[in-house]
Amino acid sequence: MKADRLLLLTPLRKALERITRKAAPLLANPALLDQEEGQDRLDVICMQFLAAGEALKRLEKLDPGLLTTNFPEIDWKGAMGFRDVIAHQYFDLDAELVMLICQDALPGVLNAIRSLEEQTKEAT
Repeated sequence: MKADRLLLLTPLRKALERITRKAAPLLANPALLDQEEGQDRLDVICMQFLAAGEALKRLEKLDPGLLTTNFPEIDWKGAMGFRDVIAHQYFDLDAELVMLICQDALPGVLNAIRSLEEQTKEAT
């Protein structure tokens, strides 16, 4: 089970790190969202959030309660649900809301996933 968990955690961490890298210029200069380069970055961010949400759902199915037990301060249901919002309401997405999530929620989620990944590596 630990090996299966690691197969989800490592790509999940990489996706969250990619979101962080792609969001940094947009957070520093929100006017970039009005340009094609900024829109391209937003597309990458959304695709990575979609993948991350799917990985979180799989992780929860593989090891129920793992996330909420270890990191109760994080809105895991919201993190998983954001995947559905992106998948089903993409054209209605508010770019400012996506950036707010990148700024406020993503760092905690990324730190939690890094921690779980390290704990899992140590346990194997």
